[in-house]
Amino acid sequence: MQNRLPIAARLSLAVLLLACVSACGGAEEYTVPSKACGRDVSKDELGALLPSGAELREKPSVSDKSFSCQIYVDGLMQFAFTEHSGQREFDVPAYAKSGRLGGFDQLRASDVSDNAVVSHTRSVVMAPCPKAGRSYILDLELPGAEDDHSRDIERFIRSYLPTGLAAMGC
Repeated sequence: MQNRLPIAARLSLAVLLLACVSACGGAEEYTVPSKACGRDVSKDELGALLPSGAELREKPSVSDKSFSCQIYVDGLMQFAFTEHSGQREFDVPAYAKSGRLGGFDQLRASDVSDNAVVSHTRSVVMAPCPKAGRSYILDLELPGAEDDHSRDIERFIRSYLPTGLAAMGC
């Protein structure tokens, strides 16, 4: 004689098993990289700027005197920076206040450089670039962020600036 469970018991067992598998097999988190579009970055500093999610994708873009990197989390752009070398020097805070650099939320001077501004979700930094001539500009933005990330942005820039300057020939 076969030992069979009643249909109700089998169904309950199946539901319980499915619930266990679902709970154990939750969404995987991406790993914060130590490179952003091929450039060395601090995992801790980059991780502080990115939201949680399952998939991280990078999109680099390179031209003669500029480099940009966009990072997408679950298909939405969450982090972007653009670097330029060989730029003429200008007063970054004055340009930012006048709106010539685009929008900033809660703009203030940044202590990352003598010629830098930061806001809740964006920063523009200018630094000397004598080897490539003229100046270097780093424009960083968190387009998907709503909270104040200005301190995290400044920490990231401090850790990244030597890498960016070297990569742009400064």
